[in-house]
Amino acid sequence: MLVKGSFWSKMISRFWVKSVVVPQNPVTELKLDLSRPIIYVLEQNSASDLLALQKACVKQALPDPYQPLQLHGITLPAVIYLHDWYFFKKKPLKQQQSAYLAQYQHLLSLHQLDAKLDVQLVPVTFFWGRNPGKSNPRKAFQGHNNVSSLQKAWSIITAGSDHLIRFNVPISVRSLVEKNKRSKHLAHKLARVALHYFSTQNRSSRGPQIPNRKAMIKRVIASSMMQQTIQQESQQSGRSERQVTQQCHAYLEEISSNFSYRFLRIFRSILSKVWNGIYQGIEVNHAQAVRDATQSGAEIIYMPCHRSHMDYLLLSYLLFGEGLVPPHVAAGVNLNFFPAGGIFRRSGAFFLRRSFKDDPLYGKVFKAYFAMLFKQGYPIEFFTEGGRSRTGRLLPAKTGLLAMSVQTFLDQPERNVMIVPVYIGYDHIMEVSTYMKELSGQKKQQESAWQVLGIIKKLRNFGRAFVNFGEPINLKQYLDQHQPNWRHQALTEQQFATQVNHLGNNVMQGINQATAVNALPLCAAILLASTNHQLGKHRMLALLQLHQQLLANTSQDSRITYPTQPPELIYQQALAMNKFSETNYVVSCDQKQSAHLTYYRNTIVHVFALPSLVSYGLIKLNNQNNKISCATLTELVSSLLGFINAEYFLAPSTETLKERVTSVLVQLQLGKFVRVEGDIITLSDLSFIQTLSRHLSETRLRYHCVLSLLFADFDQSDEALLAASKKRLLGSSIEPFDAKVINVFIQQLDRETLQPKQVEELLACLSMK
Repeated sequence: MLVKGSFWSKMISRFWVKSVVVPQNPVTELKLDLSRPIIYVLEQNSASDLLALQKACVKQALPDPYQPLQLHGITLPAVIYLHDWYFFKKKPLKQQQSAYLAQYQHLLSLHQLDAKLDVQLVPVTFFWGRNPGKSNPRKAFQGHNNVSSLQKAWSIITAGSDHLIRFNVPISVRSLVEKNKRSKHLAHKLARVALHYFSTQNRSSRGPQIPNRKAMIKRVIASSMMQQTIQQESQQSGRSERQVTQQCHAYLEEISSNFSYRFLRIFRSILSKVWNGIYQGIEVNHAQAVRDATQSGAEIIYMPCHRSHMDYLLLSYLLFGEGLVPPHVAAGVNLNFFPAGGIFRRSGAFFLRRSFKDDPLYGKVFKAYFAMLFKQGYPIEFFTEGGRSRTGRLLPAKTGLLAMSVQTFLDQPERNVMIVPVYIGYDHIMEVSTYMKELSGQKKQQESAWQVLGIIKKLRNFGRAFVNFGEPINLKQYLDQHQPNWRHQALTEQQFATQVNHLGNNVMQGINQATAVNALPLCAAILLASTNHQLGKHRMLALLQLHQQLLANTSQDSRITYPTQPPELIYQQALAMNKFSETNYVVSCDQKQSAHLTYYRNTIVHVFALPSLVSYGLIKLNNQNNKISCATLTELVSSLLGFINAEYFLAPSTETLKERVTSVLVQLQLGKFVRVEGDIITLSDLSFIQTLSRHLSETRLRYHCVLSLLFADFDQSDEALLAASKKRLLGSSIEPFDAKVINVFIQQLDRETLQPKQVEELLACLSMK
């Protein structure tokens, strides 16, 4: 029997309780079928929970939990609960079990009578506050489920504004019946499946208990790893173990976080006002995959791209809102200044220096602290690029923290560890002007309180922010695939380095596979690919539509998201950011704007890398007055694609290159830009093909420059080649020079096997002659 809420319960639920529903769109994200019956499974029969659920169901257009189901003339409650209450006492456990087992058995009987019936059981969990508590068993009640009526009342009073309702993946009763036709205890199995959801929810949404900072430091110092380090350092330096311990303690004071749930709650409410003030919205995609990973008991390592200082706050803010545990975040020690350092530290940040080379003891202390966090099961976040990207494109992975993560896992291989690549994008990045100055030679400014105040003064409407979660990488499965003997034989130093580097590259590919293509970068890419960086508005809209079609084809096999609104609306969203202008239906940008727009274009240009390369090949072969065959085009694309894949972290495809090139040609043929007859390709609209090809024009310019210098002096060193490239490229492109990008290409040129003849052939591929 459902407990109906009293008048006061309804008033409290309406005016005091503020619920957050996760996922934000349960019907779509959990693939609920509204044409099939839905029964909600709750852990306990509580009026406050039921009223909150009803309120959420109304908003989400889900069936009302108070409305019974009518199945074959039989009335069934729309809710099954696992714990029953009357007054202030709980019914005996056996009586409770018999109640919900009887309901399950009734459901199973109905499914056996009707082969078409398929009821969806949807477990729903409620969190009145998500404070996991300190690592102290004597602490007072912290809001856990399955509590008494008095405790629940206290939770509502103290945490009514921090209420989470989490809908879980539905259980198909029909599927369970079909898989277990011979089972005599199917009702018990169904009950165990439902109970499993609740047993794992607390940790996945609250996380492990918050470490007391002083206790955590003592624990790290007392660890066998740290004690061995202290003894070795004492012997090598001649200092006493006490002196070395004091030094290690000072390092841990500098490094360790001081996470506070209460502070996070207050800070999050402040951040909500900030985000609402400067962003029109924050779009999140594919968070359900992370919830599923945490539901399985996995320990999560978040590895996002890094483009702005906003990244530190944005991801933690969103994860909490998505019903996930905010991670401990590795932050550069340059951010440990007043007041930002204290705020970050209490939000879960721990600090590290840029390099450990000058102080080996510091490096060992940091590794011990990192390993302790990891082993305690705290979610961890670090930016694998090391620093913020100054060009917009992903930087090669710096694998220091990743190597620590892998080594810690190898020490305890029974644990379930998932690495989650995360793409973060913005309509506007406040640091872009600073990045352009740094790339032009200006010295990087040290972060300070005054710099923070300067940023606050500039806060205004920055459009939208985008967070896409990539495909999680199961570390155990990854090693099984790439190093099959790792369980039985320790990895050599070379094998370990190879696997870590390969894993880092996979993470970068996963980030780009989850790109959020938004209005401004899309318009920036088209505008910069147009002659003199200007074009008519009607042509801009036509090109937007073409790029949407290409994105629709690309996104089928990835987690890439893109705007599906009409081109006019996309264009207006980009124009509102004031990065380019429109005069008399002509869209254009000045020299300064064009340099800034390269940053936004670079955040998404990899998505169009293959279409751009195919378009370049079509134009080149057409200029040679030869018949363009699919085979010749594929061969030309193949000669350059390896370098493009390396620079833009493009994931390998299950399709052959010929199949991928053919897929692009199909899209171009649908747009009537080319005609394909058998194996022969004819260009129909050269201007549109030229625009697509120019997405990689500056990339090809860099390649041509490096190869020309190498061909002129084949024996010069990489350092000399880089310096000469910088001298030649400065001022020849709208995009500021970035040595890291050139280095990626130079490293890809295998100098040991590369021959002058091959360099000459590559130059020919990059020339329009």
